[in-house]
Amino acid sequence: SKGTPYTQQSYKVSESFPYKWINKKWKEGFHVTSMATAGNRWGVVMSRNAGYSHQVVELDFLYPSEGIHRRWETGYRITSTAATPDQAAFILSIPKRKPMDETQETLRTSSFPSNHVKEKWSKNLYIASICYGRTVC
Repeated sequence: SKGTPYTQQSYKVSESFPYKWINKKWKEGFHVTSMATAGNRWGVVMSRNAGYSHQVVELDFLYPSEGIHRRWETGYRITSTAATPDQAAFILSIPKRKPMDETQETLRTSSFPSNHVKEKWSKNLYIASICYGRTVC
């Protein structure tokens, strides 16, 4: 897109989650701004001037609920999600500018939660990120 605040970007496509590459790019001043998957492959885009002061990854074979809740308590908010058939990744970030009091919720379902989404819309809660992965029965 034209008109974004980004000043430089880098991307990586790999057969496994590119955690080492992300760590290297964080040290160079980049932050994750987009993620996607196809099968077991990961695509990650990192950008400079993304507006975050700190960023972390929660990566799990199921769903990293404890890690996400722990991060929420310290000011992080989910800014990107992606999943393969056997891993789910959540990027949580702290914005440089203090945000308004933002509320986040997560939901795992085996089918799209249309009614749940509509109920949340009526309470001014909107979808920030969505991904498709394996459900655990």
